Amino acid sequence: MTYVSQNMKFWTIVGDVGTGRIMLFEEAKFIGEIMYKLDPEDVFPLCNLGSSNDELAKQRQPWIDEFIFKKARESNYKVVNVDLKDHPGVDLVGDVTDPDFMNKLKEMGFKSVICSNLLEHVPNESINIICNSLMKFIPENGYLFVSGPYKFPYHPDPIDTMFRPNVDEMVEFFPNTTLIESSIITSNDHRKPIELIKNIARIFMPFYKPKEWLFFPRQFPWLFRNYKATCIVLQNNTTKR
Repeated sequence: MTYVSQNMKFWTIVGDVGTGRIMLFEEAKFIGEIMYKLDPEDVFPLCNLGSSNDELAKQRQPWIDEFIFKKARESNYKVVNVDLKDHPGVDLVGDVTDPDFMNKLKEMGFKSVICSNLLEHVPNESINIICNSLMKFIPENGYLFVSGPYKFPYHPDPIDTMFRPNVDEMVEFFPNTTLIESSIITSNDHRKPIELIKNIARIFMPFYKPKEWLFFPRQFPWLFRNYKATCIVLQNNTTKR
């Protein structure tokens, strides 16, 4: 049985959102639960697109590794970390909008892809290109695990276009797929009393991660709002090209 300490949920707070990718505890749990209900022969090898670095999944947001990647690693299921930047832990560096790189991904025989909290960090004109690319290198009947913020503060990495689709809007970017599961995930862990105290104290600490602190006034109202994320699991009906 998977166990994650409740203390893990307190790691990400508004004051630390600042910049970078964020996956909510409940978001990772939803994706992991659906992923491991499926036949692993239909899921792995898995492409983890926009993986960022090892620190993100294992230290800053350890629930990502706990719910999504730990079981795959222990079961010797293949996961390939793909990112635009050569971070520690990235297996393959490239741009999915590049046709040559997309052909390389096709040749790797992936059965599924996870694209989480990536689309809000690319120019708007690139979103359709990326979504179409995912459907092209994942085979027919393969799976796409896609998630991103729905109600969430500004968090550039290096940009945030404020792309905040609901389930129906997200699905529209993936024609010729079948929606298997979906959910709007809600999280209010950052509003627990101890977290509120930490975040209010953050106002008076501009010397701690000063670049992130500059975004704090924009994030402050979120101390009193729930975070929400859109999660969808799709099966590809597009014949591999």
